[in-house]
Amino acid sequence: MGKSDLHIHTTYSMDGTATVREALESARRAGLDVIAITDHDEVRGSLEARALSTEYGIQVIPGAEVSTSEGHLIVLFIERNIPSGMSLIDTLICVREMGGMAIAAHPDHPIPSSISLQSILKALEHPQAREALYGLEVYNMNPTHSPFNARSQKAAADLPLAHIASSDAHIASMIGAGMTHFDGSNVRDLRQAIQRRDTRPEQVNHEWPPRIFFRWLRLFLRRKINEVFAKNETSQSLSSNPIE
Repeated sequence: MGKSDLHIHTTYSMDGTATVREALESARRAGLDVIAITDHDEVRGSLEARALSTEYGIQVIPGAEVSTSEGHLIVLFIERNIPSGMSLIDTLICVREMGGMAIAAHPDHPIPSSISLQSILKALEHPQAREALYGLEVYNMNPTHSPFNARSQKAAADLPLAHIASSDAHIASMIGAGMTHFDGSNVRDLRQAIQRRDTRPEQVNHEWPPRIFFRWLRLFLRRKINEVFAKNETSQSLSSNPIE
């Protein structure tokens, strides 16, 4: 049975801390067969990961975490960015037109970035939007969201959608903390399993959420400090070597 993690962030996300190569290496160590790099409203990280994937023995689905006006949506199998800020239904219609599939990220959590159950039900009633919405995260292991996973599981119980478990990793060590199991071992098998609603979600990591948060905070601050130093070095180099 294949193992996948379909919600991973890299430094292409403002709040990510892992480079694409670090994410691929962590996915390999976690024993994953398929991953999706889903940076915030940005597909470049996933395209870079796909280009490097054979070096790590991992298959990569191109994707992004799209910010709709009603919450965040994991979008898979896309090659270019989808505009942010559209309604959930309009975003799903766009995903359908691009040949992709969508998963509601951390649904029905009591935070602004989560899509409500009411919005999901409304989308499933729309003849075009429902053709792109295939799954719900029932386990999201990001420390911001994991305390509310029971709400997602309750929302998913009676819906005709695949159940997905993801890490929502913003640090490399969390990749694989939530896994979606599927029959097969490759991207095509996984896509077919999601379409059949035949997936098995697993919560792998049981670490105390505040501990994960402070580990992320330390790495995030280190990234920002390094970016400041790099910017200053570039400025000093340009000032000492003016263009004539």
